[in-house]
Amino acid sequence: MAKIIYFGSLKGGTGVTTVCVGLGLALAALGEKTLIVDGDRVSASAMTVAGMGNMQVYTLADYERAACRAKQAAVAHPKEHNLYLMPSLGLRELAAAANAVREVEGLFDFVLLDKTLPELCGEAAIVTEPYLPSVKSADGCKSALADGGIKDITLVVNKLNGGQVLAGEVLSAEKIAELLRLKLLATVPEDPTLAVGRWRKRTVCAFAEAANALCGKRGNGYNVLQGYGGLNGYIKRKMRDRI
Repeated sequence: MAKIIYFGSLKGGTGVTTVCVGLGLALAALGEKTLIVDGDRVSASAMTVAGMGNMQVYTLADYERAACRAKQAAVAHPKEHNLYLMPSLGLRELAAAANAVREVEGLFDFVLLDKTLPELCGEAAIVTEPYLPSVKSADGCKSALADGGIKDITLVVNKLNGGQVLAGEVLSAEKIAELLRLKLLATVPEDPTLAVGRWRKRTVCAFAEAANALCGKRGNGYNVLQGYGGLNGYIKRKMRDRI
């Protein structure tokens, strides 16, 4: 049976969908057959982030009205053959999505739930930015998930800039995890290119480290401070301050 993980946040803009897609791509690259359930019933944001906009033939809305089987609503990624996305465009009742996941989970190694169906999981990951409003929101999300019966909760610190950490403007991912009393699953560096559909090499490396951790392959995690030391790092930090 698949390992089902809920990814969520109580605050918008933390990058939950991007984290789901990044981890899904990394897991698939490791040979793990992975399904992402897109929780966006209006615009299918996970499909767009994954470069699969409008590729669906069926969605969970079609499954809901018995127009297709559950596995027909799982859309294969055009480049990564181990990755599938299940869009929920037009879905009315989440119970139908839950039934679909139960029907197909045996076909996958991992099922990543993008802000939807936490009741199916015994495991969850909270996505936060390194800024105070987001960290406080993550603490509230932790309480809500625990109250819902999820005991295994980890943390993803997203959009973390090494220069800001060195300057003392934000806390390190390890310190944030310590404050929230959560195990750190992943540290994802700040990547302005994601907004235009690109993935920097360092971002891909960060998700690869997280995927290895999910598969039980312990590594050192991604070091966001890399490249911010010495003269070049000083210049990089100063350029960021001026932009």
